[in-house]
Amino acid sequence: MGFGGPYLGILTAKKQYVRNMPGRIVGRTEDNNGKQAYVLTLSAREQHIRREKAKSNVCTNQGLCALMATVYLSGLGKTGLRRVSEICHSRSEYAKERLSRLEGVEIRFSSPTFNEFVVQLEADSEKVTEKLLEEKIVAGIQLEKFYPELENCILLTFTETNSAEDVDTLCEALKHAVK
Repeated sequence: MGFGGPYLGILTAKKQYVRNMPGRIVGRTEDNNGKQAYVLTLSAREQHIRREKAKSNVCTNQGLCALMATVYLSGLGKTGLRRVSEICHSRSEYAKERLSRLEGVEIRFSSPTFNEFVVQLEADSEKVTEKLLEEKIVAGIQLEKFYPELENCILLTFTETNSAEDVDTLCEALKHAVK
């Protein structure tokens, strides 16, 4: 994930265990004018302890990830993350329903999903994804490269950035690409 770079994980812990957690903790406070402010409240890493002898930049990258997440989450507001999750799930379910009606496309697994799922194509998945790319549609990850038993399977993911129209466009292009 991230080509070996940093990634963000959000977890919770009781106050007594906070200092045992890896990474950085972002806290909320107020500035001098009484406005909300977010600050790094805990970060126990070698860059801060022995900065001149530090061997990696992972903490700087972690800090950037923490800052981006803080800005994004604070922009979403109190119920925003829940709403984004609902949109992701809704788009995924809409896509599943639409794709399941296409000839030559089958939903591979029946287990519940959040925002991604696997489709199996009757056509060669590499050729299909190339055709879709010509239409400026990045169709997902060809799973056969990583899991040989999932021949002609593609992992599709849908987020809040995908509209229902995007799903419709994918379905229309896929209908022609699998022929």
